[in-house]
Amino acid sequence: MRTTFLTLVLSVTAALASAQTAAMTYRITVDDAVKMALERNVDLAAARLDPQISDTRVAAAAGAFRPTFSSGLLRNNQLQPPASVLFPTATRTDVVTSTVGLDQKLPWFGTSYNVTWNAAHTTSDSFLNSYNPILESGLSLGVSQPLVRGLAIDGARKQLETSRIDRDIAGTHLHETVVRTTAAVKSAYWNLVSARSNVDARRSVLASAEELVRVDTVKVDVGQSPPLDLVAAQAEVAADREQLIVAETAVKSIEDQLRALIFDTSDRHVWDVTLDPVDSPPLDAAPPDLNAAVTNALGGRADLARARHEIATARLDVKLSANQRLPDVRANANYTASGLGGTQILRTGGFPGTIIGPGAGTAFGSVLGQVFGSDYPTWTLGVSVNYPLGQAVEEAAYARTKLAQRQAEERLKSAESRAVQQVRDAWRKIEMNAKRIETARAARVLAEQRLDAERKRFEVGMSTSFLVIQAQRDLAQAKTGELAAILAYDLALVDFDALQQAGPAAS
Repeated sequence: MRTTFLTLVLSVTAALASAQTAAMTYRITVDDAVKMALERNVDLAAARLDPQISDTRVAAAAGAFRPTFSSGLLRNNQLQPPASVLFPTATRTDVVTSTVGLDQKLPWFGTSYNVTWNAAHTTSDSFLNSYNPILESGLSLGVSQPLVRGLAIDGARKQLETSRIDRDIAGTHLHETVVRTTAAVKSAYWNLVSARSNVDARRSVLASAEELVRVDTVKVDVGQSPPLDLVAAQAEVAADREQLIVAETAVKSIEDQLRALIFDTSDRHVWDVTLDPVDSPPLDAAPPDLNAAVTNALGGRADLARARHEIATARLDVKLSANQRLPDVRANANYTASGLGGTQILRTGGFPGTIIGPGAGTAFGSVLGQVFGSDYPTWTLGVSVNYPLGQAVEEAAYARTKLAQRQAEERLKSAESRAVQQVRDAWRKIEMNAKRIETARAARVLAEQRLDAERKRFEVGMSTSFLVIQAQRDLAQAKTGELAAILAYDLALVDFDALQQAGPAAS
């Protein structure tokens, strides 16, 4: 019983919460809508991951210049057969070798280096050895420096710079997505404002038509008007109701568009939230500065920034292909220090002598002292030159990259031309729609005056229902035209601002 009651309480609570969510209304400004979209829009959340993915590609490319540590431990046990007069019996040798190394390619000038340290412990029953066991150690340093090809650029450095450029391009894509999302939110917001105003206008027209039906009904009842006038008025009411239904449906559709832009739509309850836009359309804004807008577009549009990045990538390709045509001249330097010790074998007599026993032992620390004291150094310095006979491949690659760079530069010029044209077109639309608002407002005022005059004439019997209905239709059309002009003006402003930061969305 208690469980059933608890279940009932939870069900009622959930139902009340659902009803409260369904009845929730957001009074929202256009700035609030933009802020919510930037925080919650799911498409924008996905776009924000692109720069992070590009960061990992930069890190991967930079990995080519990380130092590499290596180490090894090896034991070699060998029993050598008596293959010569010097080795009349089988000889066993046991060697334990350990190595530690570090090598790295530097991100400057193509320089690479390696450092290797090794140590070996050898025991052998060969009578030719001077030590048993033998302790050996060595330190080797090597540097390789390209002098011509690979000095200014190589494949690894080019890949790193390319990945950084790609990271910047990913940033422009994100910025472009933010701009387009902001523009889409503003457009949806002003569309919703216009759609709601259209509903109010349709309701006003319907109310006027219903009032005419009421008046015609009275006049038909007293015999002042023919029944046909009443039928015409009722038909107009039916038509106005149809238009109101269409307008109310349009509001719901546009409201869904705005919800999808400003909410995280994975929560299904957001579709039940009513949006109440409180901002009025901007009508009296000062005309924008066309020249300043063109300058802003040429300097800051995302598509133009990408075109410039493509030129930078093409220049890297040209630089690398030009460098690959040069001979590979490389300076190499190596230094090796060695140390030797162990337990010395004492001999007497001539070669090879007779072993009379072990002598004094040398500690491994002394062997290391020989290494780092450079008691037994070896230096190697050299220059290597490699140059292919015939460079058809390299020359073709260089010519191709030069053409690709020129193509990228021409594409930038074309994109800049389109950007200027698009901004100028958007500015003209603002100017045109501002004038449309003036004429549409004047037409609406005149339509209101005409309807008012026809109503007064109709009341004193000097006009007909047909003329009043015609005046009502003209007023409805004038209001619709004014709302359309206002919306077109607002959308032109949104488009004008967006085109200064990003190109138009691909259709």
